Amino acid sequence: MSKSKKNPFKHRVQSVKGQVPIMQYCAQHFPILGSKTAVKKAILKEQVFLNDSLATIMDFVRNGDFIQLKKIDNKPVVKSKFDLEMPIVFEDDHLIIVDKPGGIAVNGNRNKTVENAVINLAQKSKEPDALPAPTAVHRLDVPTKGLVMLAKTKTALIRLNRAFQKGEIGKVYFAIVHGQTPEKGRIETPIDGKESTTEYDRIKTAKGRGNGQLSLVKLKPITGRTHQLRIHLQSIGHLVLGDKQYAGRQRTLLKKGLFLCACNLRFEHPITRETMQVRIPIPKRFERLVGMGKKTRR
Repeated sequence: MSKSKKNPFKHRVQSVKGQVPIMQYCAQHFPILGSKTAVKKAILKEQVFLNDSLATIMDFVRNGDFIQLKKIDNKPVVKSKFDLEMPIVFEDDHLIIVDKPGGIAVNGNRNKTVENAVINLAQKSKEPDALPAPTAVHRLDVPTKGLVMLAKTKTALIRLNRAFQKGEIGKVYFAIVHGQTPEKGRIETPIDGKESTTEYDRIKTAKGRGNGQLSLVKLKPITGRTHQLRIHLQSIGHLVLGDKQYAGRQRTLLKKGLFLCACNLRFEHPITRETMQVRIPIPKRFERLVGMGKKTRR
């Protein structure tokens, strides 16, 4: 048993109640994988065996089961470098946080991504488990501007992925929306059948040129569904300005981008355990549109 525990590729299941999904169990007990997404990829590549048979993503494990991994191919993934001026808001040997411009994907099967741009921007980590290139631990919609966090080491990647999955990382966004919202509220409209919650506060209301009343709102997503803030705001009749994807027949400001920005990240540093608060200012184009003064900016 002790020998199995020391081997990063072999594990005997113990101390579970009933049965547990194999992807969940492996993500917690195989540091070399570290996330359910990584486990799923390994299973689909036929690298995971359960009781000497190939595992499937639908398998469950019970006490006494034996899980074995084929040795994971850790060859660096060759990424295409992409030149992009992008402010670095925070960086150390473990992670980097950048201010993503609107219109750029965080990652994916394309060249113009934040991950590819950061290759040219980030300082190389001196840690022994440094990743070949910084890897994003969360995403922003392509049209959304703001803070994106990328891990520079394997340990940071695993711990930050877990923190995001558990909802332990606080995020604050600002948006300009059509109409005058209530002073504050909580939206709990399900998205794709899943529980979804967003809290908001109205910061300021102003008359927009040809766009009627506009409100600047501060948004706190409690859950992290795809397009959650945009869907939730539209569901209460307050479309994000410039959001042509969810506008339907409603007229909105076009060719000026989406007026949604991720301005604040609060988290526990994955290595030092220090409480971190990283912020960027509300974009100046937001301020100009609603006529904000210095006293109302935050």
